[in-house]
Amino acid sequence: MNAWLNRTSRGVLLLAALSAVGCGGSVESGPRGGARTLTIDEEFSQLAREVPGFGGYYYDGAGALNVVLTQPTHQLDTMKALLSARGVRGSDTLVARQGRYDFGDLNQWRSRLEAESISGLVFTDVDEVNNRITLGLTRPDREAVAPLLARLLIPADAVDLEQAEANEEHQTAYTYVHQHNRPLAGGQQIKRASNGYLYFCTLGFNVRREGKSGFFTNTHCTNEGYVHSQGSSRVGVTVEDPAFWSNASQVYDGVTYTCSDSSVCRFSDAAYVEYDANVQASVKHGYIYRTEVENAYTGGAPSGIAPLKIDEAQPFFRIVGKAYHVAVGEKINKVGQRTGWTSGLVTKSCVTTINGSTRLFCQMKGGGAGYDGDSGSPVFRRVADSEQDVELVGLYWGSAMSPIGSIEQDFGPLDVVADPDATP
Repeated sequence: MNAWLNRTSRGVLLLAALSAVGCGGSVESGPRGGARTLTIDEEFSQLAREVPGFGGYYYDGAGALNVVLTQPTHQLDTMKALLSARGVRGSDTLVARQGRYDFGDLNQWRSRLEAESISGLVFTDVDEVNNRITLGLTRPDREAVAPLLARLLIPADAVDLEQAEANEEHQTAYTYVHQHNRPLAGGQQIKRASNGYLYFCTLGFNVRREGKSGFFTNTHCTNEGYVHSQGSSRVGVTVEDPAFWSNASQVYDGVTYTCSDSSVCRFSDAAYVEYDANVQASVKHGYIYRTEVENAYTGGAPSGIAPLKIDEAQPFFRIVGKAYHVAVGEKINKVGQRTGWTSGLVTKSCVTTINGSTRLFCQMKGGGAGYDGDSGSPVFRRVADSEQDVELVGLYWGSAMSPIGSIEQDFGPLDVVADPDATP
């Protein structure tokens, strides 16, 4: 039985997505001390307090920044100034869209709904594009939801229902060994043995913690004490995998995340593996392997290894920063050990994903295609006018993606950026 099935006390998790666009943003104290940059929903809520009636922003198909406002004529100039001061791309030519609801109100209503037990609920989202709350349900039924909305004093037309497939984790056992590669960098295959099987996931990104090097992958790929190998040899052991919490609320910049006593919750599908002493010198800090062709994999069961061939001319992407604030419509990328380098657009920026009793707060959806074994893949945004430089967005897990900000809420600030004097 794999680690996922053993995790009955911690709930059932999920998988798949990507995203990113940067802005300078507010910073507050994190749960483990140190500065913590706000999630995009927290940033939107803060902007709504500064400009009541602000409903969020996103990028359209042409790449233009769209801002949703309840009073566009009176609020446009103020929003331009605020977003420009935050460094949001496209602020000087933003397009104002008519909205009906303030983002703060929508987020508070979303929080009320998450505190309820709703049959077939897969995810919740404040949809900034349509200025609504979206409930992803396995069987959408507006008549069944209407009494709940009335009881919670939530306007019926502020909530959209969406057909959604139940979240599921993909972690596949194989009988062969993938290619052995050094140095150790993001995007490589990692494996662990359990009950006579080999289970494969992807090395996400390298970090330095307490003077040692390690890496992050998905929590559903491991448990504390599990040993991981890369290629033909052992490379490290999982040393930190925070417990899920329940029957409590956590407040971040006025946004309340509530986990009932019948649920288990976290902000990220992430776990930390510390490299063994004998491979510390083989770690390439701040780098992700780059395959030859972007989107060589387009869907279905992968066949052949062509999408996995490392680009000999440009074998790495270099992490030069973290992308905390991600808007709908942004293009993001991932490199996974099963499907290689894929990319796509963000469709949802900060959703609560629900799988049975397990909830992950502020996850992202959208991005490039993936398949079984890509769990833990690094997700990143490419830096304009650079072939190599990228900003880390987070970890792919199949039905969604855990953003770097959410990972840092669970683990504290992380050192992920390549050294300035490092060779490519």
